[in-house]
Amino acid sequence: MQKFILLGHGYSEIFELQALIEYNHARIDKAVFIHHEDAPSTFVLIMKPAVQNFQALYTILRGLRKGYEGEMYTLISKWLDNKNIQKIDMSSRDPEDFHEEDLYYQYIIGVLRLNHIIPPLN
Repeated sequence: MQKFILLGHGYSEIFELQALIEYNHARIDKAVFIHHEDAPSTFVLIMKPAVQNFQALYTILRGLRKGYEGEMYTLISKWLDNKNIQKIDMSSRDPEDFHEEDLYYQYIIGVLRLNHIIPPLN
């Protein structure tokens, strides 16, 4: 079972993300930058499954203001590279296209499963 854990929307949670990468890098499966057309990008840190196949997906929702060209993208990429964590860039619909945040999360889980980035339901 995958569960999104919202860290925030691109402000002070960058420090929490840095700590997650620094101190829990052995638990990290991969990282995904999700780019949205004409909107800030989303970042998802996918952890390895834990007890009873629970898999945390730490998220900064629409928090990377300039996508590939932004300072946050560069900074997060550097942290991931330093710990040899696989990073994936992809594009998807904007979370603003959905009436509820949970609907966007369900959509992204489907996209991640279809692309074999996260495991299917057991």
